[in-house]
Amino acid sequence: MISLATPRMVLRPWVDEDLSWFCRLSADPEVMRYIGNGLPRSTSDATASFVSLRADWKRNGFGLLAIERLEDGAVVGLAGLSRPSFLPEIMPSVEIGWRLSPTAWGAGLATEAAAAVLDWAFSSLNLAQIVAVIHVENERSKRLAQRLGFAPERRTVVPEHEVWADVYRLDRCGWSGLPAAGVTS
Repeated sequence: MISLATPRMVLRPWVDEDLSWFCRLSADPEVMRYIGNGLPRSTSDATASFVSLRADWKRNGFGLLAIERLEDGAVVGLAGLSRPSFLPEIMPSVEIGWRLSPTAWGAGLATEAAAAVLDWAFSSLNLAQIVAVIHVENERSKRLAQRLGFAPERRTVVPEHEVWADVYRLDRCGWSGLPAAGVTS
């Protein structure tokens, strides 16, 4: 597994001690508003998600990483890559995702983490393109995707939850990086 470092954080593999934080994040209605069916997750559902996201690494060779803030060692979010099997029409795509604790919102951490993930995806994994599937009402994530260079491709319905989502796409040749990323692996 990999760890990615930026000036303010390390994106690292999950450890067992992260489960309680992940369950709290998954139970937060504001955080989960645009994820899946838009509802907070129970502890058992969040635990199952945690186990699954850790297993993605073995299955795909990539996955989501914990975002640990360097200044205080706090886990403040997650970012990384996954297979968006919930949207069969775009498979076999690779999706970038990010999710932060409300206490970390507005500080540019999602941008920094996503840039680190994109650098890794395009340079180390040699992926040709990445998608971002974003709930149509999630304006903050749409702005972040556009700041990173993603272009809107289509609007569609996620079949499992019957919610509208916008699909954004970024090709490797369109990624110029962000100066603030400062990524090392």
